[in-house]
Amino acid sequence: MNVQETSLLTKLQQNNCKAAIIPIHLLINLQQEMDELYNSGILSKNLIHKYLRHFYYDYSEVFPNAQSILITAVPQPMTILRFTYRKKEQRIVVPPTYIYTEAEKLVFNIVENELKKENYSFIRGKLPLKILAVRSGLSQYGRNNISYISGMGSFYRLIALISDMPCDNATWQDIQMMPHCDNCWACLNNCPTKCIDIKQKIIDASRCLTYINENSEPFPVWINDNWHNSLVGCIRCQLACPQNRNQNILTDYRDILDESDIDELLHANNFTKLPSKLCEALKKINLNDYEIITLQRNLKALLKY
Repeated sequence: MNVQETSLLTKLQQNNCKAAIIPIHLLINLQQEMDELYNSGILSKNLIHKYLRHFYYDYSEVFPNAQSILITAVPQPMTILRFTYRKKEQRIVVPPTYIYTEAEKLVFNIVENELKKENYSFIRGKLPLKILAVRSGLSQYGRNNISYISGMGSFYRLIALISDMPCDNATWQDIQMMPHCDNCWACLNNCPTKCIDIKQKIIDASRCLTYINENSEPFPVWINDNWHNSLVGCIRCQLACPQNRNQNILTDYRDILDESDIDELLHANNFTKLPSKLCEALKKINLNDYEIITLQRNLKALLKY
């Protein structure tokens, strides 16, 4: 590992982040692996279209001097939104990774300050982050197909950057499940939709409540009302996982939304119809990333509206 790599990784670690750096030429391996996954028939076409078709593996034109990929994990707790609605206090969960603005600012500032010392630069990478983190040696898969890092569990956000900084490391790890999962069924037993199959390495993502909860279509008829647990996504398997037992997993937002905000959100046709104060609150917690009908549907399920 060269001096620049060591300095950058040390600075990230001092800010409670963990990271790995691999050479840019390994992107061809990543592309081939993803192509094989697309062609295997394991993943539904809808899932591929929504999540996997925007990845970019060739940066030779947009960044001709690119030499390395930095994959960084930033600690990211679960968030609780607390507010009173119809005289009842509500606790609405937003799982890790969904509220990301401050995490990304932290990484961008650190990387920019470190790389400019040697006149290096970077751009954002559009890459499959979990598999890149596992292949780089930064993380390992759990039985639930979420990636885990020692000392962080699964409560972190992954960010990939492409840089012209040289890279001496050529790590490309085998895909494997955490040894901790060998005799543990906590995520499987706590998955409400039973999308985790002990006989399969890849979960049935089209049945995962996270996937269903991020879409705007009506909930499938087989979804039980009692399964809903988060404003977006699902937190059940991560909360059940022993690897998250000792993590700092909670940020508490009290009164960032009030009863009038909830009523406005439940009845608006689109974000442009919302008051500016409410729009700013949603932007702060990155919920403006989703269609308003998705938030309305999920919120109504949680509030038993």
